Amino acid sequence: MKTWLVTIQQQLSRQLRDNKLPHALLFSGVEGAGQEEIAQWLINVLLCQNVKLNHVSGEGNSNEVEHNNSSDLKQAPFILEPCGQCKTCKLFAKNSYPDHLTIISDKKNIGVELIRDLSYFFEKTAHIGFMKTALVNQADTMTISAANALLKTLEEPTTNSFIILTTHNSDLLLPTIISRCHEFEIRPPVGKALLAEFGQQGDDPFVNLSHLTELSNEETAVAFVAFRDKVNQYLTSFEYREDILKTLTEYQYGYRWLEKVIVNLMRNQYTWPTVVGENKHVAAINKQQLWDIYNLLLQANAKLKTVVQVNKQFLSEKLLADISLVVQNNAQTVEE
Repeated sequence: MKTWLVTIQQQLSRQLRDNKLPHALLFSGVEGAGQEEIAQWLINVLLCQNVKLNHVSGEGNSNEVEHNNSSDLKQAPFILEPCGQCKTCKLFAKNSYPDHLTIISDKKNIGVELIRDLSYFFEKTAHIGFMKTALVNQADTMTISAANALLKTLEEPTTNSFIILTTHNSDLLLPTIISRCHEFEIRPPVGKALLAEFGQQGDDPFVNLSHLTELSNEETAVAFVAFRDKVNQYLTSFEYREDILKTLTEYQYGYRWLEKVIVNLMRNQYTWPTVVGENKHVAAINKQQLWDIYNLLLQANAKLKTVVQVNKQFLSEKLLADISLVVQNNAQTVEE
């Protein structure tokens, strides 16, 4: 379990012990923050027939005791853990536990039929235990119809049932869905603290989870530097358009890389601290133009996330054309 999830584990463990766990929970955060990881842990604890209590000492050590014998540790921090040996744990590990349902879509969106299946699942009596659980991963991909169907289940929960949602983009969820869930926003550390979590060193105060791929993989790091230099050149003289376009349309990290390049340029404009060797000042661009480019990129990213059948090639071509217009308008203003 990621170390930054421990506090949330402790909070959920206290709620479980005190029978105060909400019926519906939402784990949100950036991709890789651990939403799915902590959701799986919680579901396993909820279903386990022989839950253990790990008392967390001040020195970071833990002592495992039976959950029923925890009265002496009432005030001490602890984390509940599934035993891993009972029938429930073994079935859950094999994804064959009948009283749990994970919503998985083979399409880009979670459709209304899958959510109706979830509602029907909760209407039936539990097969083994007395508790039923359901997990909706990437809940932000639900269609409007699916989200509205889920609302009814959230508003009228059945006894001993828990619904857990995870998302990387909580801003894409209906506000009514969020309001009916207890949200846990996962915030991993950044900068040197994050690098230390992964045994790495660096001086980038803004490094976050999304950057770890290029930080931990030399080939990816080299590709990012090449892309960064081409973007800088494009902003100066419109060179390397086809190379940048290919990265945006074909490479998994293309849009995130472009955002990182633009943000670092903005930081340099405002003399914020950045990594030595990162983007240098691009003379052709001023603060306002960078801000305009950044907003264009945000709009393109939003379309990628929300439009079901978005044409990524066309979207990327338009983005680069709009960026060139911003730069050209700036150049004309300087000449005048």
